[in-house]
Amino acid sequence: MDFNTINSFVANIYASVQEFLFSNVVGPVLYQFDLMSWAEDVFDGIDWFLFGCIQIFLIIVVLRTWERLAPAEKQERFAKSTRADIFYTLFHRLGIFHGLIFVALSGFFFEIDSILHDFRFGRLNVESWWPGVSSIPMISFLIYLVLLDFVDYLYHRASHIFNWWWQLHALHHSQTVMTAWSDNRNHILDDIMRATFMAFFALLFGVSPGQFIMLIALSQFIQSWQHANIKVHLGSAKYFLISPMFHRMHHAVGYGHEAKGKPGVLGGCNFGILFPWWDMLFGTAVFPKEAYPTGVRGLSVSENIFAQQWQGLVRAIKEFKPKKTSGH
Repeated sequence: MDFNTINSFVANIYASVQEFLFSNVVGPVLYQFDLMSWAEDVFDGIDWFLFGCIQIFLIIVVLRTWERLAPAEKQERFAKSTRADIFYTLFHRLGIFHGLIFVALSGFFFEIDSILHDFRFGRLNVESWWPGVSSIPMISFLIYLVLLDFVDYLYHRASHIFNWWWQLHALHHSQTVMTAWSDNRNHILDDIMRATFMAFFALLFGVSPGQFIMLIALSQFIQSWQHANIKVHLGSAKYFLISPMFHRMHHAVGYGHEAKGKPGVLGGCNFGILFPWWDMLFGTAVFPKEAYPTGVRGLSVSENIFAQQWQGLVRAIKEFKPKKTSGH
């Protein structure tokens, strides 16, 4: 059985499952509530759910097993702080978050798309760059992956520059027990801003909806691997793909979120999402040999997800209040 046969077999199974879910679960609900006008969008949205199920299965079976075989640090098997991370992962990977974002922002992006069309804005559409080469689906997919990764690097680095923004992003860094579940441990406002930012640039680049879902799904799973408690350096391949040890350095207390030699001052290293090239280009790359403790100096958060969200919001709002100056 060759690769094409296997690929076709898997694709047929996937399509059958998607059709089954729509016909027997989602479709009847839409019909019951007179929402059949959403049928096409919801059918595509099932991709988020199915890709999420695949990712969660791989996290449990592959990444969690790998963590036990080659841990970066010794950890409590079922740490309480990890429970919240599991919830965040399910919320994001099963399409709940992306579904809500789609409903909330679909009108906005439709208007943006109309404005771009009226101004005859020429999107990148990399498929037309090199006919016969960049038009190959896999090639265009990889180019879009690199472009969006650069956009994500800039977004991530910005979240470490502005104090109010950092107070939201600090929730992601607050985990002292890093696992494959830790990637989606984020403040909802930060997630909304990032989803909007990435979708906007995907629109500018000309990424198709189907491609965008696959790009996000692949990126998400790689990031789950990067957050895993795995001691992997990748050898010379570390210059091509960000390893768990490279990203763990970004979460290290006093290294990943603070300026060197200036505790408490925003800065940091290893901001890259998938590829280390941007960190290497802008001088923010550090390739560690050892695993350092993770977390944020002086920050403790509740283990309750709602309390975590509230704490982050309060800290961010406080950053907008005028700072009191000490008199002489």
